[in-house]
Amino acid sequence: MHQEIKHIRIDGRLIHGQVVTKWIFVTKVDRIIVVDDEILNNPLEKNALKMSTPSNVKLSILGVESAVRNINNRKYKDQKVMVLTKTPRQLRMLAENGLEMKKINVGNISQREGSIQVRPSVFLKEEDIIDLSTLIKMGVDVTTQMVPADLEEKMENILEKIKG
Repeated sequence: MHQEIKHIRIDGRLIHGQVVTKWIFVTKVDRIIVVDDEILNNPLEKNALKMSTPSNVKLSILGVESAVRNINNRKYKDQKVMVLTKTPRQLRMLAENGLEMKKINVGNISQREGSIQVRPSVFLKEEDIIDLSTLIKMGVDVTTQMVPADLEEKMENILEKIKG
């Protein structure tokens, strides 16, 4: 994994209280990269993310291809970066487009139609299960942990239980 990436997290809420008060503090990041092609074209969501980001942390909102290109070209080499996505799909796309990842934290995936609850704050649809399983098969250590004080759980074990 790129040395500058300190944390990769799936969190449907993206930048919010737990990320700002807990994860940024623990990981000591100075840049957040939100990877989401839809937010790129939504000025309201972009502004909300900018307002939610602490003043001492830089924010980049990028599509998948731009994120891979910028990170692989070492654009952030002197920074400490957290990558945030809403769903496993963006991380799978990042990996399939050449971004090396060693570890991913699944924090919060809200309930949606057709999803099943696997943790208090993690609801997975079939596509999420496929994407997470693909990342695990690619050698990525996928864990779930809401806040740093919680115990990490291996997503692989959770997925095995739900597959029966």
